[in-house]
Amino acid sequence: MNAKQTAIVLLELQNDFLSEGGKLYPLLKPVLEKHQVIANLNRLINGARKQGMLIVHTPIQFSPDYREMGHAPYGIMATVKDAGALVKKTWGSEIAPVIDRRDSDIVIDGKSSIDAFAGTNLDFVLRAHGITTIALAGQLTNICIESTMRSAYDKGYRVFGITDASATIGLEQYRISVENNWPMFSLPVTQREFLEQAAGSCSATSPGSSCGQ
Repeated sequence: MNAKQTAIVLLELQNDFLSEGGKLYPLLKPVLEKHQVIANLNRLINGARKQGMLIVHTPIQFSPDYREMGHAPYGIMATVKDAGALVKKTWGSEIAPVIDRRDSDIVIDGKSSIDAFAGTNLDFVLRAHGITTIALAGQLTNICIESTMRSAYDKGYRVFGITDASATIGLEQYRISVENNWPMFSLPVTQREFLEQAAGSCSATSPGSSCGQ
């Protein structure tokens, strides 16, 4: 794994999901707490940044009237609309302050669908930076991450899914996604396993030097 060709793609690390008072936070809280997701996200981000990897945020946002969803949203989109969550230019749609975000990180605008590649310039940005490997983390394990994972797999990226740095609505839904679905489209690993593998690849390629240099 070449750190300079690797990106951490972070999905929806926003207040409505990750912060007390967030409109969807209570639904994710059991998974967030059981797997220490916020702490592991920051460990992933900090470790990847030290190795010279690209950090990319892909928040999801909607107009106040949720026009992006059409006239009759259903499924997860209906859940978001009914909760009044993730509205543009509100506290709920902002990247949560518990996340270690830097000015050097890239934020992809325009995500209003489940797949982070759909309707955004994510693929262009990754290829412009020479990225061939991506690690996915954030929300929701079995929805936006899984959809983005499938697209990335089809686009030819080498895809890692960071198991302990993602969350969803319900512990069982989390388990089924990570254990049964992710292995079809990614290499599921913990944040520690990913960072250790990346560091090992770096050392093997350039003994005595840092991949981030």
